[in-house]
Amino acid sequence: MPDANRLYIGEGVTIKGEISVLDTLVVCGALEGDVTVGNLVVGETGAIKGRITAAENAEISGKVFEKLDVKCLLILGSTGRVDGNISYGLLQIKQGASIAGGLSSTDYRPEQKPLKVDLYPRDQKSPKQEASRGAKSANLSSLGSPSTPTTPPAGQ
Repeated sequence: MPDANRLYIGEGVTIKGEISVLDTLVVCGALEGDVTVGNLVVGETGAIKGRITAAENAEISGKVFEKLDVKCLLILGSTGRVDGNISYGLLQIKQGASIAGGLSSTDYRPEQKPLKVDLYPRDQKSPKQEASRGAKSANLSSLGSPSTPTTPPAGQ
């Protein structure tokens, strides 16, 4: 029995209208309309014209026109063509793929927690902060030309 949460649009089939698929949509035919899916696969013979939102991943080997929003990984295959704006979490473009439109990355990062390391506790100044403080107190007129080495005053 076919999986009830998947949709396959075969080669030679044309569908017009809004499509919503919880799991995976595979397009090898033609689709015209807005698409909301979990995962999207557009085969080499597939084409979609409309606004597409993939909650997870998409692999494009066919043609996509208008807007493509992929929350996680977008793979553009060597025969893939996108004419429109793309937003993605992660992007992989294979040689031969074509994009005519804008690209924008989202904040998605797979299972990466931000690493917060406090190298300089609040009561201790970083070397950059110390250098900046020293530069503010330095007298600029005491600096020589770039070709003449200067010696900083004692105590700094």
